Amino acid sequence: MKKVLFVIFVQCLFFAGFANAAEKMDMNKQAFMAVKVKAEKGEANSQFALGGMYYQGMVTTKDYVMAANMYRKAANQGHVKAMYNLALMYHKGEGVAQSDSEAIALFSKAAKSGDQKSALHLADLYYGGDGVEKDYKKAFPLYKQVADAGYPLAQNKVGYMYKNGLGVQKDIEKAKEYLSKSAMQSCGEAQYLLGKMYLEGDGVQKDKKEAEDLLKDAYLNGKSEAKLILDEEQWNAVPQEATLPQE
Repeated sequence: MKKVLFVIFVQCLFFAGFANAAEKMDMNKQAFMAVKVKAEKGEANSQFALGGMYYQGMVTTKDYVMAANMYRKAANQGHVKAMYNLALMYHKGEGVAQSDSEAIALFSKAAKSGDQKSALHLADLYYGGDGVEKDYKKAFPLYKQVADAGYPLAQNKVGYMYKNGLGVQKDIEKAKEYLSKSAMQSCGEAQYLLGKMYLEGDGVQKDKKEAEDLLKDAYLNGKSEAKLILDEEQWNAVPQEATLPQE
């Protein structure tokens, strides 16, 4: 009898789960249709959301062409996130003919509207010469825009460019300022560069204790090159756990 009841219980759970899954699928389809209706009426946020659904294949078949179309409609209404996503699609050639000029135009427009992701991506393109002629002078103000908004990766890049005079006049004090801001936000690259500066007295007063702390943090934050210096200086890469005194 107990075995029969157990089988019935398991079957109930199975059918309840199946029903819940079907109900959830139905709710997702309803949500998709609601977004689609609003998008067709010209609502930019809904066009952006629908573009994301097509791009990721959420509740519908993945369709890069439809995704690009929706992002374009939203971007034409000034939706900066749609501009960013469409720019990425042009850069990669997803759902549209690959076009670096279209990507850069969209990144630029979104960046001027205050979208920091677009500014950072555009800076990376100019810095690395990816699909455009390498231009440090164009990259620097874009990185600085993002850095001044508090992004650690951009702060690190600005510090590095000030330190080496890339696209801007060399300024060690500014380099130290931006690298310190980035290091405070656990950017391993900034901690590594700043640590080396203190170790070598490169534009700053030598400070081995500060260098040690920064290089240890850099290693713990994924900068593997810091381990070589830590080993040379015989500094423990990983802090030893404190031990309680024995009674």
